[in-house]
Amino acid sequence: MTENPHGDDLRSAGSGLPDFTVAEPDALPDHEGQQHVPDLSDPSPRSRRRTLATVLSIVGSGVVLLAVLALVLSQTVFRSVLDQDPEAYDTADRTGEGHSEYVPNPEDPDIAPPPPIFTEKPTTDCTVPEPSPAQRADPGTIRGGDLQYTIPPTWKFAWGSGALPYMTEVDAQGRNVEGSWYSVVNLGRVVWPEEEGGYPGMESAAVSIFQCYATTSGVVAYFGDHPEVTDYRSEAFTVDGSPAWIVQATYHFEDPAVLSTTDSSVVTAVVVEGPDGPSALASDVAADQPEHVQELEDIIDSLEVVE
Repeated sequence: MTENPHGDDLRSAGSGLPDFTVAEPDALPDHEGQQHVPDLSDPSPRSRRRTLATVLSIVGSGVVLLAVLALVLSQTVFRSVLDQDPEAYDTADRTGEGHSEYVPNPEDPDIAPPPPIFTEKPTTDCTVPEPSPAQRADPGTIRGGDLQYTIPPTWKFAWGSGALPYMTEVDAQGRNVEGSWYSVVNLGRVVWPEEEGGYPGMESAAVSIFQCYATTSGVVAYFGDHPEVTDYRSEAFTVDGSPAWIVQATYHFEDPAVLSTTDSSVVTAVVVEGPDGPSALASDVAADQPEHVQELEDIIDSLEVVE
């Protein structure tokens, strides 16, 4: 049996269906007394807050996802590219014009200007002493003063004896480069005039002999008045157990067309403190002839102090 919520029996007698004909007009539901239904086109403040929270959550999740993706790429793809050629991405600070600012390394001999000892003119008088003959050398060697070196097989030109600035008892051997140009290594005894203060010590003597040899021994005619100087050094080492000092640099010809097979020379001065006083090596060797440069190193390595 179904009950009317208003308490009236709406079925007609003898019928199983409800009889609505007897219903009173005021029996209809009173919709005017019911609560007003909100207009769905006008969301409530609570709905707006819920929607805003949802949007912000989606945006925040997207930002976090992008950040994670960027971190992964930086540690994988981008890092692998940088590892392939790190030098290509090593840049200096940018200037206001947007170009990379270049700062030279002052310790790089190929970039920085040479120290003051590598001057275009010597800082001493380059006094040439009276020549004295060199003492007899062992077979296959050259002797000057109390130094001796082994002659490389390809150095077949006997340069001869004589005198050089601050060196006597000089002898030398050479190897032809082209025409009248030779790579030459001289040995001799170091002498210093008393009027110039006497022997100045191993380092100062090596510097002076280097400067004089590079600028007054006929070499300057090829170097020019303002040659470029690279690969320079001035340092202590030992020769056959004796203290020594080497000064060395590469001089590039001001006019590279002077010779056809070379345009630079390695100039070297070595002073060795021997038991009977200092002796020295002075040389210039074609810098762009690898065999000549290697043979110069072999000669220096073979130096002996003899009596």
